[in-house]
Amino acid sequence: MEPICQLCACKSYHKVFTKKGYEHLQCDRCRSIYVFPRPSEAELIGFYQQDGEHLSDTCWQDSHRHAWDLWKQTLKMAKRKSGTGKLLDIGCGTGEFMRFAQQEGWTDVQGIEVVPEIAAIATQKTGATVYATDFWNAPLKAGDYSVIAIWDVIEHLRDVSVTLSRIYDLLKPGGVLIIGTVNRDGFSIKMLRHHAQTFGPPEHLTFFTQRGAYLALATQNFSKIHQWSVFIYLQEWTRFLPKREKTSSIQAKDTHSELTETKPTETQPTETKLTETPLFLSCMKLANVFLRLTNLGDELVIVAQK
Repeated sequence: MEPICQLCACKSYHKVFTKKGYEHLQCDRCRSIYVFPRPSEAELIGFYQQDGEHLSDTCWQDSHRHAWDLWKQTLKMAKRKSGTGKLLDIGCGTGEFMRFAQQEGWTDVQGIEVVPEIAAIATQKTGATVYATDFWNAPLKAGDYSVIAIWDVIEHLRDVSVTLSRIYDLLKPGGVLIIGTVNRDGFSIKMLRHHAQTFGPPEHLTFFTQRGAYLALATQNFSKIHQWSVFIYLQEWTRFLPKREKTSSIQAKDTHSELTETKPTETQPTETKLTETPLFLSCMKLANVFLRLTNLGDELVIVAQK
């Protein structure tokens, strides 16, 4: 099988680097980066069986305060376009986004989470239906959803176009898709290049550009595509700081999104989570204005309509 871009289907590419034995290729048309050859299903299953619970648990802790403004903004756009009908969160983790959507007026929410123990937490937290399986085996009805959100998941998947095609079928006419994923043009990747932790195969397989995302969505007949970038993945940079004993460590979603401190132990005093401090939140708001204007945010956000 020859290399082909996951986003624009272009067959022209050049090799940018190899990491952990996986070649990373850059598309000559849309500049997205993708892993080739794609890991087999068996390889991915083995990886997530070993690390999946850890990834789902650490990435969906309770420290999402810095993302609330973004969640509110995307849900407001979705509500304006398609109302507050049924919402599906693909890769919902412990249900933080689902619970936030409920607080914003969505009464019928569902989730998909591949790790059963984490799915159970999401159900307990939201009272919603959470399918403890993968996207392909969940019993979902075509044309049933007003909103489908897929935060920091699509970069993990082997076949982006097939995923988008199924999402399109699941949305009702006028339904809205919300995507959050790694921005190939983000500050951390530009500065750190192949040393960026977000390049960690076989965990992340596709790194989106705005052009690539637009072409991928337009090919599946999505319209009214809005894109912008936010956030700097702080763990890309805090790992260079000197480590101190008896201080809170920082964990992040899939090494790049959600920041939270470790749970306090008997010998470790409770401290305010970094992403909940007023100073951090104020700085993040200001930074996001600049990141949106320059497309240097590490997180690419996409809202599109069926």
